[in-house]
Amino acid sequence: MKYAFLSCLLLCCNQIFGQQVPALRPFSENGSTLSKHWKWHEGDNPQWAQPTFDDQKWSDIQLDRSIHHLPQIRQAQLGWLRRPIRLNALLVNKPLCFYVRQVGAAEIYLDGKPLDTLGIVSASSQEMTYSLPKVIPFSLSDTNQHTIAVRFSFTKNNFYYPGSDQETFTLKVFETKNLGSWIRKTSSRTSGFLFFSIGLFLVFSILHFLFYRSNRSKKVSLTLGFTMLTFALAFVAESLETQLQSTSHQQIGELTTFITFYLGVILINVSLYHYLHQPFRYFFFIQAILIAVSLVCMAMEVDVPYGLAVWPPFLLIFIDFIRVSILAERRKDSNAKVPIYSLVVAAGCLVLAIVFFVIAGAFVGFNNTQNGYIEFVVVIALLLIFVMLFSIPVGLSFSLVREYSRTHQSLRKKIQELESLSAKSLAQEQEKQHILAIQNETLERQVAERTTELKASIEHLKTTQDQLIQSEKLASLGELTAGIAHEIQNPLNFVNNFSEVSIELLKELHEIKEEKIAKGEAPKEDELETELLEDIEQNLQKINHHGKRASSIVKGMLEHSRTGSGKKEPVDINTLADEYLRLAYHGLRAKDKCFNADFSLEAAENLPKINVVAQDISRVLLNLINNAFYAVQQKKGADLSNNYQPAVVVNTQLITEKNTGNWVEIRVKDNGTGIPEEVQDKIFQPFFTTKPTGQGTGLGLSLAYDIVTKGHGGTLDVESHQGEGTEFIVKLPV
Repeated sequence: MKYAFLSCLLLCCNQIFGQQVPALRPFSENGSTLSKHWKWHEGDNPQWAQPTFDDQKWSDIQLDRSIHHLPQIRQAQLGWLRRPIRLNALLVNKPLCFYVRQVGAAEIYLDGKPLDTLGIVSASSQEMTYSLPKVIPFSLSDTNQHTIAVRFSFTKNNFYYPGSDQETFTLKVFETKNLGSWIRKTSSRTSGFLFFSIGLFLVFSILHFLFYRSNRSKKVSLTLGFTMLTFALAFVAESLETQLQSTSHQQIGELTTFITFYLGVILINVSLYHYLHQPFRYFFFIQAILIAVSLVCMAMEVDVPYGLAVWPPFLLIFIDFIRVSILAERRKDSNAKVPIYSLVVAAGCLVLAIVFFVIAGAFVGFNNTQNGYIEFVVVIALLLIFVMLFSIPVGLSFSLVREYSRTHQSLRKKIQELESLSAKSLAQEQEKQHILAIQNETLERQVAERTTELKASIEHLKTTQDQLIQSEKLASLGELTAGIAHEIQNPLNFVNNFSEVSIELLKELHEIKEEKIAKGEAPKEDELETELLEDIEQNLQKINHHGKRASSIVKGMLEHSRTGSGKKEPVDINTLADEYLRLAYHGLRAKDKCFNADFSLEAAENLPKINVVAQDISRVLLNLINNAFYAVQQKKGADLSNNYQPAVVVNTQLITEKNTGNWVEIRVKDNGTGIPEEVQDKIFQPFFTTKPTGQGTGLGLSLAYDIVTKGHGGTLDVESHQGEGTEFIVKLPV
C-alpha cells in the first residue's frame, strides 16, 4: 500500500507539473531553438494557457517542419501548442527574449499571462496572418518549470505550396544583449549576398540587352539578357520573402523564386544553342519537358524514389552542354571550348561546395563553440554554389565580349588600311585644293573689293537720290508756301496801310477838335464823341499790331520756303560760328542797352571745311544763338539776387563714329531758363513756340531742323534741364 500510494502521488505530480525538461543553459550568440517537447490539440479553450492544465493526452508535434507536413494544424485551422521551459540558475532574472517566426497567427502566453499577439487568431477565412519575425522580451525569477502556451491558427484560405520548406512555428530564446548582434550578422550576410547578386545579374542583363540593340543578328545577347534578368528576379523574390507580412504573399514569393530559378536554368541552355548556332531538336525539348516535370514535382512535393525528379534534368543539361560543344568543335567553331571551360568551373565549384557542406555537417556534432566555424563553412559553400550557378552564363558573356573584341580589332585593322589609303588620296586632293584655294582667295578678294565699291556707289546714289527727292519736295512745298504767302501778303499790306492812314486821320481829327475847343468854336460837353474817337484809335492800333505780326509770320513762311535752294560749297564752320555769335549778341544789345552776357567760342583746331549751303547754316546758327541769348536774358530779368551771370558757349569739334564715319559737331549751350521736359518733343514742330505771344513765330527751330536734317543729312538734338540751361547739338557729315 505504501508503494502504491507513492506511485499515485508521483502520477498526480506528473500530471500537474508536467514532464521535467532540461534547463536552458547560457546561450551563444545564435540563441537556443525550442523545437522539441511541443504538444498540440485542436480546439479553443482559454484554460489551456494555464500552467496547471494537464496536457499529457495531447499529441506530440514537431514544429520545425512546413505546414504541408502538419496536416492536423491545416485541417483543424485553430488549436493550442504547449511546451515546458526551465532556466539555468545563470539565466535567472536576466533580460531574455523570444524570437518568433511563423506562417499563421498566434497568441503567446507564459504561465497563463499573454505576452504578445501576432496577427488575428481566428478559425474564419478572414484570418490575418503574420509572417514577419517578432521579438518578445521576458524574464524568469526562478529555476522552476514554466509553461509556454500558443493559441495558433492557420486557415485553409491561406495559400501555400507543398514544396515549401518554411517552418510552421519557430521559437528561439536569446539573451537580449546578444539578439542585436545576431540579427545584424544574419541580415547583413543574407541581404548583402542577395543585393550583390541582384545588382550583378541586373548589370549583366542590361549589358546584354545593349549588345543586342547594337547588333540584332546576335540573338544570344537577347537570350543571355533574359537569362540574367530571370536570375535577378529570382533573387529579388528571395529578398522580398523576408519583407512580406502575409503568409500567402510570402509563399507566392518563395514559389516565384523557385520558378524563376528553373526558368533561368533552361534559358542558359537556350543561350548555348544560340551561341553555337545549334538547331533546337528533340533532345532540347526532352530537357525542357523534364525541367518542367521536375519543377512540378518539387513544388507539389511529389515523392519520386531516388530523387529522380531532381537530378536527371540537370544531368541531361550537363550532357547536352558537352554534346553541343563537340558538334561545334566538329564544325570548327572557335567558340566551341567556352561551354566546356564553364562546365569545368561549375563542376569544380559543386564538388568543393559538397565538401564544405560535409564539413559543416561534421561540425554540428560539436558543442556551441563551433557555431562560428559552421557559419563560415556554410558561407563558403554558398559562395561556391553561387559561382557554380553564375559561371556558365558569365562564361558565355565573356566569350561574347571576346568575340566583340576580335571583331573590333579586325575592323580596326581595316580602318587603319583605309586610313592609309585615304591619307595618300587626301595628300593629292590637298594639293589640288591648295591651288583652288589660292585661286578662290584671289577671286574672292577681287569680288569683295568690287562689291565694296558697288555698295559704296549704291549708298552714295541712294543718299543723293534721297536728297534730290527731299529737295524736290522742299522746292514744291516752298513754291506752294511762297504762293500762299504772297497771296496773304497783299491783303495784309492793305490792312496795315489803311490802319496806319486811319490812325493818322484820327490823330489829325483829334488835334483839329482840340484847336476848335481851345478857340471856343466847339462845345466842350461833347465827351461821348471824344471817347468814341479814342476807342476807334485803340482798335486801329491793335489791328495794325496784329497785322504786322501776321506779316512777320508770312515773312517766316517765305524764308521756310527757300530752304535748301542754295548751292553747297566748302565752308569753315569755326569762322561762321564766330561771326554769328557776335552778330546775335550785338543785335540783342541794340534792342536792350542794359543787357550784358558772357559769350565764347570753343573752336576745334584743324577742323576740316564741309560742303554746306552757307546761307542756310548761317540761319540755323543765328536762330540757335538768338534763342540762347533770349533764354539767359529772361533768366536775368527774373533774378532778384543779382548773383546770376548769363553765359552762352558755342563749341565745335570733329568726331568719328565706327558705322557712320566723320562728323562736325556744333554745340550751342546756355545757362538760361531751360525747356520744360513735357514740351521738348514739340519744339521742332512748325508754329510751336515757348515765347510769349507776339515775340516768336514758331518757325525758327522748325526751319533749322529741316535745314540740318533734310537739307544736309545731319542731326539736330537738344538736351535741357528746366532752370539750369539748354544745349543744342548740331551734327553735319564731313
